[in-house]
Amino acid sequence: MTVETLAAAPAYPVRLEIDRPEHQSRLTNFPLGVGTFIRFILLIPHLAILYFFQLAAGVVYLIATVAILFSGRYPSGLFNFYVGYTRWQANVYGYIVHLYDNYPPFSMDQQPYPLRLEVDEPAKLSRLLNFPVFGFLMKAVLTIPHQIILLFLILAVFVVLFIADFAILFTGSFPAGMHRFVVGVGRWSTRVNAYIYALTDRYPPFSLS
Repeated sequence: MTVETLAAAPAYPVRLEIDRPEHQSRLTNFPLGVGTFIRFILLIPHLAILYFFQLAAGVVYLIATVAILFSGRYPSGLFNFYVGYTRWQANVYGYIVHLYDNYPPFSMDQQPYPLRLEVDEPAKLSRLLNFPVFGFLMKAVLTIPHQIILLFLILAVFVVLFIADFAILFTGSFPAGMHRFVVGVGRWSTRVNAYIYALTDRYPPFSLS
């Protein structure tokens, strides 16, 4: 593949960006799980809401696959709901893994926030790849290579976060390379989930960027 081809290739329709803060709290990033425990307690309202949103998102996805079967399109209202649910999840992910100290907003919409998630609404979707139930199983099988790689990447994230918390304790800052890595794993995982749940039919790239 030439440089010109790479430059002309359209951006992947699911984009996740997270700004790295210059300084972070030593308390809520304290090592040995102390900061994570504090954040978990603070996130209880979000986790309770996301539990019910997860149930609703499952229903939305099932209805959407039936709509795609007949029309070839993901209904805009249902699409926006699932994207909003995914964004809320991502905001909580970024906070719980110490990528920023800003408390997540109680909103499905994009806010002035360190995390930005954008998903392009597809004009058409494959009826086969998104066939009710069968499509989910098919995409789950197709993404097995991703799931295997992500398993190891997530294990690496735990190691990186262990080191990063000590770095924040002594310097007040999350090391830039480590921050990029954790963001990249979150980006990779978000793209795979978006593919499985019919937000796009473009196969996810094997990439952290």
